Amino acid sequence: MRLAALHASRIAKALVVCLVVAILLAAGAFVWTLRIQEINKWEKQTETFSIVLAENTSQQMDFAYTTLGNIADRIEDRWSVSAEYLSKQLGTNDFHQFLKEKIALFPAIEVISVLDVDGNVISTSREFPAPTYNLSERDYFQVQRNNVTQENYLSNPVRSKTTGHWLFFLSHRLTGSDGEFIGVVILGISPDFYSNFYKKLSADGHAAISLMREDFTYLAQWPEDYTQIGRTNLTGSAHHLVIDLHKKSGVFISETTLPGQTETTKRMEAIQALDKYPLILNFSVDEELYLSDWTKISTAIAIVAIAATAAVIAAFRVLIRLFLLRESDMRVMTELKREADIINRNQTGLLHSLTEQQSALKESSDRLQAIFQNAVDGIVMIDEAGVVEAVNPAASLIYRYAEAEVVGRNNRLFSPPGQPDLFDLAMTRREFLKTGRLRLETERMRKGGDLFPAELAMSEYYLGGKRKLIVFIRDISERRKIERMKNEFISTVSHELRTPLTAIRGALGLLIGGAMGGLPETLLPLVTMAHKNSVSLTRLINDLLDIQKIEAGKMDFMMEHLNLYLLLITAVQNNHALAQELSVQLRVADEGNIAKLTAVQVDQGRFQQVMANLISNACKYSPQGGEVTLSVSVLPHSMVRIAVTDQGSGVPESFRDRIFQKFSQADSSDTRAKGGTGLGLAISRVIIQQMQGEIDYYNLTGDQGNGAVFYIDLPLSHG
Repeated sequence: MRLAALHASRIAKALVVCLVVAILLAAGAFVWTLRIQEINKWEKQTETFSIVLAENTSQQMDFAYTTLGNIADRIEDRWSVSAEYLSKQLGTNDFHQFLKEKIALFPAIEVISVLDVDGNVISTSREFPAPTYNLSERDYFQVQRNNVTQENYLSNPVRSKTTGHWLFFLSHRLTGSDGEFIGVVILGISPDFYSNFYKKLSADGHAAISLMREDFTYLAQWPEDYTQIGRTNLTGSAHHLVIDLHKKSGVFISETTLPGQTETTKRMEAIQALDKYPLILNFSVDEELYLSDWTKISTAIAIVAIAATAAVIAAFRVLIRLFLLRESDMRVMTELKREADIINRNQTGLLHSLTEQQSALKESSDRLQAIFQNAVDGIVMIDEAGVVEAVNPAASLIYRYAEAEVVGRNNRLFSPPGQPDLFDLAMTRREFLKTGRLRLETERMRKGGDLFPAELAMSEYYLGGKRKLIVFIRDISERRKIERMKNEFISTVSHELRTPLTAIRGALGLLIGGAMGGLPETLLPLVTMAHKNSVSLTRLINDLLDIQKIEAGKMDFMMEHLNLYLLLITAVQNNHALAQELSVQLRVADEGNIAKLTAVQVDQGRFQQVMANLISNACKYSPQGGEVTLSVSVLPHSMVRIAVTDQGSGVPESFRDRIFQKFSQADSSDTRAKGGTGLGLAISRVIIQQMQGEIDYYNLTGDQGNGAVFYIDLPLSHG
């Protein structure tokens, strides 16, 4: 018996050694596999991040190029007679203010200037009058002057002659009416803007980002190293990818020295060449960051492996005891078998319950799938990365793509060139950010590049903790065609009516004014009524024409820096006669002289049109002897609120969703009782939005009394 126990002990020792070796080998293999997986994961993450940065840069360049093109188009449309004429017309304070307004729209733009044919500065956004210096030695001026077909050009970085800061310029050639070169428009972009932006994304110094021209000249970078700005790097990973490998994007792990450092570190670099612009973006992270999780897990695995080895050794000791306690173990095994039988019975019942639940879930899934497949409207389901997960047959029919052609691809293939994808489109709308839902009309693109108008209803939902988007699409081409025919009809009829109606109104006005002598007392009320109705009809026609201009995108605005108090006083004076006619008192409440000390940037005529609409509505819905009050208050974020408060019965809650739509009134009887077309608030909303503001309302409740408050929020103008 003792010899048998000794033999068993030796066998157990050999097994322990084998187990320890196996544990260590398995731990090492697992750690190495995790390292490969971690590197693969980070390669995808850095590539995704570089794509996002490239898209962000592309959008910023879209705005800069659009701004440059708008300025050039305005100059060539108005002042392209000759170079001398251009120099004379652009050296004004008005054009200087116009350039300043353009800069205020985009923080990356530091300066916009116009140069004449000799490179002298005619006008600049920095100061007025323009400083006297010549930029003819700059590369952008020489390229534009010497290349007739050149339009836009991205320059090398240079130090500003005014501030000494680094800038790189977008330039546009100006051509005279006879095709001759008459000057250049330049738009200076600050590398510091991109450096500060990249700094926020640097992951506590573990990430580095560079922006280069397509010739590998540095434009901006983080960490900052001004000695590298303007230099060309022909030995880096970007040059290897684009020139040697002929690729536009890729991920590398390489030995790199960061700006301002002397030591070489191993980094993972994701490089993206922008499709639309001659730019290359390089995003990299150091080994400490992309292997940080792996290091923690490897440490934990090492601890577990050591613990497992200790456990195996302890198990060996237990095994020796098991040999000595064989009878006791047999009793334990018998008890464990009995407990296993109980567990098996419980598992059988649980399996039956799970089977029933699976059946119910399948039935519910089949119902939802039937709805999805047979819905009349198109349905597209998108994950948070913008990848299409599913489309129904109606969506395939609308977009003319087979399901297999779009599932797994980015939904950007449905967006017209230059427009955001569905997720980006939703995230720019306040309604979606508040409610998670959005309904709008916009253009979509079919297979083959055909554009069509579509009505979209978007809702976000969460599945497995991940945000997703479901989009319902309806092709509204026929509806737009009918609306266009309707608008053309209304426009034609309105124009044809306005000319004779103006003559009729003028003639009636002359009769009432006594131009033809006194009218009989029995005839005067009839002529007065006809004149009043001709004025109302003229207002209706003007509203219809404004709606037609809005829908055609042809409503013009002349923005001015104006005192708010004077605007409100003018509004009260313009509408005083209507208030008197309706026996309503109209006043301006300017507590603390807020309005007198406040200025806004508006089109005066359009602003008065909106105020006339709000005041007219307030007077009409206030009781006789009531009061309509115009008040002003300052809001956060440099905004000011102009409120028009009446003492009427308020706006019905059921009308809230339609109040700013065309031809909308709370009750059809309002048209007869109060007058109006239902167009005023729709027109007002578009006008205020064009002036960078918002218009809305709320009803007074409780101690506030009855009535409604319609308000306009506008940005303050600091002149």
